Amino acid sequence: MATAYEFQRARRPEHKEERREAILTAARELAGERPVREISLGDIARRVGLAKSNLLRYFESREDVFLRLLLREWESWRVSLTERLSPDGATADNVATADNVAATIARTIAERPLFCDLISEMSAVLERNVSVAAVQAFKSQSLDKVDDLGTVVADRMPELDGPHARETIAAGLIITAGLWPIANPAPRVTAMYAEDPALTRAHVDFEDRLQQLLSTLITGFLVAPEAPQRAGCGS
Repeated sequence: MATAYEFQRARRPEHKEERREAILTAARELAGERPVREISLGDIARRVGLAKSNLLRYFESREDVFLRLLLREWESWRVSLTERLSPDGATADNVATADNVAATIARTIAERPLFCDLISEMSAVLERNVSVAAVQAFKSQSLDKVDDLGTVVADRMPELDGPHARETIAAGLIITAGLWPIANPAPRVTAMYAEDPALTRAHVDFEDRLQQLLSTLITGFLVAPEAPQRAGCGS
């Protein structure tokens, strides 16, 4: 049966772009229904009304689709955090303390579950089944976004120098990659917690823990004598 996205084979450039957008929309919808790691290329193809072989005319692989979505989510986060940390933003009525800046970073990340899910899959999965050229393009854009947000943090909190501000953003992403799966366990793990409450100490509140760790990191940077080395996770 044809889906809402199905249309004739794209031949003109604008039609090809429409098809790419339809594929990305289908992938985003599926990611709103279940974790990214559970979504196959066949799932996306069926949702958009294409054979898998035809979908591969527009994207290299399933991983390529989700890397493109990740860049869009990353840009959305960049815009939001820039606005929140602006002089008129969320921290405007407060002194830009380590706690306040960390809270704003953590909140804007936590508001984007798809971004968190994709970040947690990025290095281990999404960068594996794509071409070198695709990874290079992705890394270049993600590095630019980290640099931009490092500048935003440094502008809002001048006592935190540029390298430390940039490292704060990079560290937030690294922490997100590891913390998100722990804070959002599989259903059987959630059921286990219900059966054995003593184990719930292994469960964490994502936003709260991210804020705590970032606040501690920023506080340490404020007294650190040297700028940090560049870390990973898009940094």
